Amino acid sequence: MFENKITQIKKSTLSQNIVQQIMELIMDGTVSPGEKLPNERQLMELFGVGRSTLREATNALVAMGLIEVRVPEGTFVSESFSSFFTKHLKLMSKVSFNNIEELIEARIAYECDLVSLAALKRTPKDIKELDQVLTKMAQEQDNEQFLLFDLEFHNLIAKMARNSFMNEVLFILLDIIKEWMHRVIQNYPIKEIALDHHKKIAEAIKAKKADTAREMMYEHLHEVSKILLSNLDK
Repeated sequence: MFENKITQIKKSTLSQNIVQQIMELIMDGTVSPGEKLPNERQLMELFGVGRSTLREATNALVAMGLIEVRVPEGTFVSESFSSFFTKHLKLMSKVSFNNIEELIEARIAYECDLVSLAALKRTPKDIKELDQVLTKMAQEQDNEQFLLFDLEFHNLIAKMARNSFMNEVLFILLDIIKEWMHRVIQNYPIKEIALDHHKKIAEAIKAKKADTAREMMYEHLHEVSKILLSNLDK
């Protein structure tokens, strides 16, 4: 499987080239998430490099979140690449606060689609879990814990949509936006607004009204996003 996919490389770009080739093997599907890579000696022979160079490349891939080393089992492709994408998106978001506008646009687009799917696919168990989160939000006084329940509500809706790719993307977006949400919730009475919106969204999901759920989600995210952006400008 690997013999025709890996090429021996020049010394000037040893570890970088190994990293690039393994990334390409992952992206083109030659190796799948969770799959075990050849052992160290086999990889050294395939790439035509020494142990120190291979370990340098392996450490870089581990740091990126693309592979993981399990002792004594061996080296495996990561089951999920959310860590890899999150790190890159977080880096992009740190360049300027202006990036938050694009992140919000992406979040609105994804969550409106997700909540529509959730309304169509939800199960009685999903509804029970949704109600449990809403109850915890209504009873919570601490801002930090309320924010965690807020994110749990949105992640639960994504789970209910049963689309693993969209769920993964939303997880990344929420993980980044959470940093800005944390700042706002400390200084603005947003909890009452969020809870009221969440209840309306939940009712639409329960009634399996996909279009209404989409409208409620758009209204919610549009309003809280305005609050978020206005506070970041201060």
